[in-house]
Amino acid sequence: MKDKFYSILVLFIAVFCCKNCSTEYIKGGDNKAISNYEKMLFDNSTIQAELYDEYKETTIKIAGIPMKTYKFRYHFDLDGNTYEGEHTFDVDLPKSNKLTVYYLKGDPDFNLANPKSELAKEKEKNSSNSSLYWAIGWGIFSLMALFGVINEFKKKPESETEIETAE
Repeated sequence: MKDKFYSILVLFIAVFCCKNCSTEYIKGGDNKAISNYEKMLFDNSTIQAELYDEYKETTIKIAGIPMKTYKFRYHFDLDGNTYEGEHTFDVDLPKSNKLTVYYLKGDPDFNLANPKSELAKEKEKNSSNSSLYWAIGWGIFSLMALFGVINEFKKKPESETEIETAE
């Protein structure tokens, strides 16, 4: 009974992963975000933001080598309003509490420090086939899991036989 439950669980997980990867491939990059990033870069709408003193330090190990990231929140004032955002530094702690931030002139709540890299990531989603390949792989694994589940249910319960021992 336990084997049947686990095989059904694996099947559902594989189907879920296949669906997510295929949806990601079909959706592609966020065209509204791409447009906003391009507007920011074209308008060159930048401002000096001030970093808050508190930050979150995260350490991960890749191939046994620790790598630290530092996640800061920042704020800036524009036309009498205060706007906030967050930025992660991947190398070292910043040397000053100032950060150059790009913002969208029509909506300063949409702001970030590195729109070029975010734009590249979103455009990559539109041209990359990696999600499609993952979806195909998960789909094949799902079919194999389905055949495994069918075989689990086809099995007949083993009858218990007692072997008499000679005395």
